[in-house]
Amino acid sequence: MRSFNSSALQLLLAVILPAISAAATPGKTRVSIVGEDFHINGQPTYAGRSWKGHRIEGLLLNSRMVQATFDDINSETATRWAYADTGKWDAERNVREFIAAMPEWKRHGLLAFTVNFQGGSPEGYSAKQPWESGAFTADGGLRPEFAERMRRVLDAG
Repeated sequence: MRSFNSSALQLLLAVILPAISAAATPGKTRVSIVGEDFHINGQPTYAGRSWKGHRIEGLLLNSRMVQATFDDINSETATRWAYADTGKWDAERNVREFIAAMPEWKRHGLLAFTVNFQGGSPEGYSAKQPWESGAFTADGGLRPEFAERMRRVLDAG
């Protein structure tokens, strides 16, 4: 049987999602667990499919893409992530290009991806991390620009 951290799920549903957009319209996608299988909009994922003899129906394959809503609000380090063609970092371009790529990923069978508000470490797990890429303020508030980018990613899904 599959398991998940119900406390984390409850936090996500009760706190984080409403903070993204209180006025958001209801989502188009419904994810459920039926027995041990994931269903999307009432249908098992990867219905009738297998991979190398292994049943994948009901699995929720995903890709970790935590940089979808990334920004670095530290002006001294944001230049590290500059686009080669413009010489500037652009969080809006980053999220636009992520959203634009989503249909292609789906065409190749990717039904889910992991995004978050912290961003990953853009340089890997380096010891020194002077950039500021978290969506939360020091007092725990959610930065509106990060929430808006996340809302756009979720709406595009």
